[in-house]
Amino acid sequence: MKQTIAAVLLAALVVSVPRLIGAVQPAACTPSGGLTFVCGVQNPDDLVLVPNSRWLIASGMAPGSGLHLVDTRAKTAVNLYAATAPHARQDRAKYGNCPWPLDPKLAVLHGLSLRPAQTGRYTVYATNHGGRQSIEVFEIDITGPTPAATWVGCVVMPNGMEANSVAAFTDGALVATVLILPGKTFEDAFAGRNTGAVFLWTPGSASFRMLAGTELPADNGIETSPDDKEFFVASTTLKRVVAFSRSDPGKPLRFAQLSEFGPDNIRWTADNRLITAGMIDNEPACGGPPKTEAGIRCARGYVAATIDPKTMTVKELARGPATPAFTGTAIAMRVGNELWLGSFYADRLAYRSLNP
Repeated sequence: MKQTIAAVLLAALVVSVPRLIGAVQPAACTPSGGLTFVCGVQNPDDLVLVPNSRWLIASGMAPGSGLHLVDTRAKTAVNLYAATAPHARQDRAKYGNCPWPLDPKLAVLHGLSLRPAQTGRYTVYATNHGGRQSIEVFEIDITGPTPAATWVGCVVMPNGMEANSVAAFTDGALVATVLILPGKTFEDAFAGRNTGAVFLWTPGSASFRMLAGTELPADNGIETSPDDKEFFVASTTLKRVVAFSRSDPGKPLRFAQLSEFGPDNIRWTADNRLITAGMIDNEPACGGPPKTEAGIRCARGYVAATIDPKTMTVKELARGPATPAFTGTAIAMRVGNELWLGSFYADRLAYRSLNP
């Protein structure tokens, strides 16, 4: 099987993205499995938190789903960047090699990364599979009553490879993972063979280049360290989060070994730990651990955990049972005493309390 998760799921999707999702939810959106839902957000694979705010930004890994603005207090979501309301202003000084503005009707936004830009503004980077294989760049303005997004540029992936996740350094350099390189398969990844790698783009470069030594089975989520000296990569089928040196990425520095789930996206918490989440591997109702791509679409429970970035010790934060209404858990974000979950497969976001 040579398709990536994104390509396989896209082939099966029929998308309908409402303009406003929130307070009045359909009966099918009732709580289930200990989770409460914000429905109508198609394939919200990744989440980033706007610092010191109630706002989450969710990706939409389905054609035209776009970016979503989630109000974690009101428990609502609205389209932040979608076919109905696109705003574009290309920054040619930074992204002069970007061939044309993103077509919001085609956009399939996957992994996210958020960085401060200037007072009241942030930059959001999003991996994209719609119309081109690229990292799309948005300016997020939070100076108004609600945040607004403007597309400002892109960096195209080399040779049509599909970036899974992206992270940014302070100087604007980007690192992106490719889950399945050309000639590799999902079966290779499930067998523990290297299938992916990390790619680096620096401002002014024409394209990304692969970082030798970062090959892992299913390179997935990625995050940079606050001091810009390291980056962390999730190997989903190896069930590890691996630390690499930015200056010498050829050999892993250390890793956190998870036991029951394969980590998907990774992010920082407010207390300077990494947070990750994923589906329970050995789900009896699914016939045990997945061995093919089809196995990841079976309804599986989830686990969310935090990782000490220095010692790589793992602490479980939450877990839940298989819930047909919400499977494909790909990200966990803590907002106050709530845990918010995104999914590469569901038509909704989920949240739950973290009360002891």
